[in-house]
Amino acid sequence: MELTGIGVGSQAVVGDVFLLETSDAVFEHRKTTHSPDEEASILSTAIATTAATIREESSGGDTTTQEILDALLIILEDPELQEMARPHLDEGMDAPTGLFIALDEFAALMGDDEDFQSRVSDLRGIAARISAWTRGIAAGPEIPREGTWIIVAEDLTPLETSQFGESVVGVITELGGPTSHTAIICRALGIPAVVSVKGAMELSQGASVLVDPEGNRVVPGGDLGAATTAISFIPQADSPLITVRANIGSVADAEKASSTSARGVGLFRTEVLYLSANTMPSVDDQAALYTEVLRSAPAGKIIIRTIDAGSDKPVPFFSLEDEENPALGMRGFRLATDYPEFQKSQLQAIQKAIAATGRDVGVMAPMVSTVEEVREFKALCSEAGISQVGIMIETPAIIPVMPDLGGVLDFVSIGTNDLSQYLFAADRMHPKLGSLNNPWQPGLLRSVSAIATEAGKLGIPVGVCGESAANPLISIVFAGLGIDSVSVAPSAVEEVSSALAAVTIDQAQAAADAAIAASTPGEAEAGVRALFA
Repeated sequence: MELTGIGVGSQAVVGDVFLLETSDAVFEHRKTTHSPDEEASILSTAIATTAATIREESSGGDTTTQEILDALLIILEDPELQEMARPHLDEGMDAPTGLFIALDEFAALMGDDEDFQSRVSDLRGIAARISAWTRGIAAGPEIPREGTWIIVAEDLTPLETSQFGESVVGVITELGGPTSHTAIICRALGIPAVVSVKGAMELSQGASVLVDPEGNRVVPGGDLGAATTAISFIPQADSPLITVRANIGSVADAEKASSTSARGVGLFRTEVLYLSANTMPSVDDQAALYTEVLRSAPAGKIIIRTIDAGSDKPVPFFSLEDEENPALGMRGFRLATDYPEFQKSQLQAIQKAIAATGRDVGVMAPMVSTVEEVREFKALCSEAGISQVGIMIETPAIIPVMPDLGGVLDFVSIGTNDLSQYLFAADRMHPKLGSLNNPWQPGLLRSVSAIATEAGKLGIPVGVCGESAANPLISIVFAGLGIDSVSVAPSAVEEVSSALAAVTIDQAQAAADAAIAASTPGEAEAGVRALFA
């Protein structure tokens, strides 16, 4: 017997099943003997205490988890949420019940937007912790600190993954996809996982199981001898076939990337620096932050993405309205329409940091869909004194108009996470749509090929900075498609670099041909794998 899913990582691991289920008592709707004002005070205290505890617990963890939790806590601490809970407290409900109902109403206001529904699901995970604390009950089984455990759950919230210790060696989830929070965090932590595994919750508590991400499967009772043989790439050249850079979001990330062989930074996610800012920082304050990051970053070119706020990344000093579908709303460069002063201040700060450090820096805008937007961003960069200008290619609409961008751009970078979700109309955080966001989807790979071809005609370099590039096989395919560089999490730099140093351009092109000739993700992966097995 084996269960299939989507693998994250390449190393197989064996461990004992630890079913992570929250106690039903945590989610019960309960009446209270306290007054509404007393329950309101309990709720306010519980939110503040829990938020402070979560921030402290996650402070020493990976930046990816911190970024996600910070965004969630901003929503949780919004007074509006407590105001929504108040009518239910007035009806005699206890604090946790008022919070759970408020979250249900919050979700209803957002309609069918799966991206936001995913955030609400994560918030419910934090609300469960608040409920357990206020009611004095255990939220669920505590992960043992000793032993070798495979965490099995329907899905995992960022709060739950932040609790992982050294005893957690693998993860299996019944829901989720390759760009879900679980997959992103497991990849950042180097924990093997298989997501979107139907029947995962039927695994027996304590039973031994093989997590085989290379084979996209889970084998109860399996041993490492049964694992899919990982392709061993032995470098044949002194350097990778194409440039490998790192993705960063903070000084800590930059320092971590500098300890790898990354040749610069392919994606500096600037919004990470603003997630806890209640007021818009000054140009000098922003410049100081950027200067520190640039000085800590690995040698080589640095690509900075201007703020990509909105959707699942709220920034406190932006008063964004509730939207029916935030992923299709005011996010990324579109925010310049309502907040032009911030866009200008950010670019001025970046230019100051460039001047202070002398680093080779390109600046790109996220979420652009039209030629007009590209020209507008180019003009703003020129006004700030920034000479190397690019864009993220995340919306399918920009691909067919790329020929109109000649002489405007110096580079482009493909964000495969968002490009997949818009290409397939499948929210990348939707727990049931993981297969549509599989990076082996021929539709995505053929779109990447088209972008590389058009960039070549324009005479500008094209990079890939999405999660998909962390897969060594896919990075080889990208090289064969004509991509000039890939950018990955610092933890994936060495593995991807080794793979790209082990192949020739002819081998990479053969891999690309096999991938885009396929009709399904499985056929694409199998075809490429067969070339190197």
